[in-house]
Amino acid sequence: MKFLEDIQLKIGCYWFYILILSFLLFILLVPQYGSLAVTLFAIIILLVFLGFVYHQHYAKARLHAYTHMLIQAGKKKLLIPDSYALLLTKKGKACNKFLSTRKQYKVNIIYFSDEFITISTKCPHFDLFKLARGGMADKWAVKKSCAHNKEFYYSYIQSVHFNPESKKLDIVLTSGNVESIESDKKPAEKAVIKLREKLRVTPRGVQTNPIL
Repeated sequence: MKFLEDIQLKIGCYWFYILILSFLLFILLVPQYGSLAVTLFAIIILLVFLGFVYHQHYAKARLHAYTHMLIQAGKKKLLIPDSYALLLTKKGKACNKFLSTRKQYKVNIIYFSDEFITISTKCPHFDLFKLARGGMADKWAVKKSCAHNKEFYYSYIQSVHFNPESKKLDIVLTSGNVESIESDKKPAEKAVIKLREKLRVTPRGVQTNPIL
């Protein structure tokens, strides 16, 4: 059940605060209810341990399920069912420094087709406990669609690199325009490798019109 999963994930996320509160409760109870205080404290420690382990194993699975949903919805909307998708994620708020999967992520997507790429930006952010939803007209359904989609033919891409200062993937077009996509370094470098593979076997064209 999702409710129980949320509880376990939240215990894993906020385990430090739970331990502090339980320790304070233990100090208050132990003078008069020694055995009860020890039992409660032991149960809380066990729950915190199980929640921490559960978070380490299943928080990433929830992130992957969400991004898979976005990718499949994007392929259907953009009519590119056979394209290869790469996520450009940017880390947001963390639960705590001991957990590898964060509570929030910004998500952008690049779809690689045979002759062009499709870039989806302004996608709904991932939140481990509260996914973005539409309004009444959408029956409060989880948002699956990225707001901004652009296509670029490989022949009109001059170069690609990760900009460490702006922390963005920069795609330089032959028109002189630069398409910048927010991303952490590791996923951006994967996109750079994939794009360069395509560009090395694609003759360059000259694009004189500006890209808006």
